[in-house]
Amino acid sequence: MESFFARMEPWRKPEGALHLYVLPGDDTIDRFAAAQRSIDGVEHLPLMPEAYLHCTLQRLAEFDDEVAQQDFTRLGDCLGAALSGLPSFDLTFGGPRAGEVAVEVSAASSPEWDGLVTSSRRAIVEAWGHEPPAPPAAPHLSLAYATGSVGHEKVASLLADVEPIGAMRVGAVHLVSVTVRPERGTFDFTSLANWDLQNSH
Repeated sequence: MESFFARMEPWRKPEGALHLYVLPGDDTIDRFAAAQRSIDGVEHLPLMPEAYLHCTLQRLAEFDDEVAQQDFTRLGDCLGAALSGLPSFDLTFGGPRAGEVAVEVSAASSPEWDGLVTSSRRAIVEAWGHEPPAPPAAPHLSLAYATGSVGHEKVASLLADVEPIGAMRVGAVHLVSVTVRPERGTFDFTSLANWDLQNSH
């Protein structure tokens, strides 16, 4: 494994990057944290803090200090209208895997996930008049990002006996302001707004 942050396309600034996230609930966060414990202490592989574990639904091109309040309001109105009729659903995650730059758990895409991505992107276009960047290829959650050279086989062996995560409920979409911290090997975020899907409680 090699550094995620060395490969990452640099942001124009390290903080304030707007994203739409899906966040694990209390019923699943413990399962992600248990998977993280299998690699706790591996050099150059700091764990993502539990409070900031997330699935990226969509990155926006803008940063929070570049957006006027009326534009935030417009985005919120468009997202609220687009998401209000969509049902909540489950994503089924497998076990953690060591990739080239991160340890991730992935889920197969589904019509519900694809619909959530499509509806969110349409709302952004309606609100702000342009297409956002390409969405992730499939739903995934990163447990740790490499900050340097890490033995792939060593990490894979530590993960070999970790059980699949299983179902995670997708019941809301969160607009967040994200900060990247390469010196720590983590991302953190501040929630700005959220929208519940139908039957999310």
